[in-house]
Amino acid sequence: MRSTIAFVCALIPLALGSPIEVRNNDTPAPPAPITFGAIAARSASPIHLQSINANGRAFWIGKNTTTYCPLKPESNCPPGKDTIFSVGSGGGAGLNTVVPGGQSIYVAPNGALGFTQAHSASYPPGSVFQKFTATEGTINGALGQFSFEGLGATGFIACPVSKGKGPYQVYANVKGMKDSDVPSGCKNDCLGFNALTAPSDEVTWQYQ
Repeated sequence: MRSTIAFVCALIPLALGSPIEVRNNDTPAPPAPITFGAIAARSASPIHLQSINANGRAFWIGKNTTTYCPLKPESNCPPGKDTIFSVGSGGGAGLNTVVPGGQSIYVAPNGALGFTQAHSASYPPGSVFQKFTATEGTINGALGQFSFEGLGATGFIACPVSKGKGPYQVYANVKGMKDSDVPSGCKNDCLGFNALTAPSDEVTWQYQ
C-alpha cells in the first residue's frame, strides 16, 4: 500500500508541471453554409420565376447549367445537374461542388456575377468575394433571399444579350456601372429582380 501511495505522490509534481490542454466545449461550431437553388422574381417580365444558372463562368437566366465530371464510369459522378449555391456565415459564396479546391463566386468590378474555374485562381482584378448574404428557404415552400452588399450594389439585375431578347446575364447593380459593361450596350435594358432561394443539398463535381 505504501509503495502505491509513494508512486502516486511521485507523479503529482510531474502532472502539475505538465501543460494540460483545456478544451472549451461551450464554444459553438460555426453554422453550416446555406445551400440552395435560386430563381429570379420580377413580376410581369420574361425572367419571372426563372432559374439562375452557372454557365461559362457567369450566371444566366435563360441558359442551361453546364457541368463536368471526369470520373468514369459516369455513375461514379455526383448526381447534381442544377446550379446550387453555397453561402457561409462569413459572407463568402461558392458553388456546391466536390472538385478539389472548390469554385468560388465573386462580383467583378463591372458588376458581373461570376465563378472561378476549377483548379484555377484566375478572376478579374478588383473582384469581391465577400459581402454575400442568404436566408434559407424551407421545405414547405417558403422562399429565402440571396443578395450582395459590396461595391455599393443595390440588388441584382438581369441584362439581355440584346434589347428585349434573352438570355439574360446576371449582374450586381454596382455603383458606377456603365452601358459598356452589359451585353446589349445599354444598362437601361437590364431588369432589376430579387434572387429567391429554395433549399437544396444537391452536389455536382464542377461547373464550367
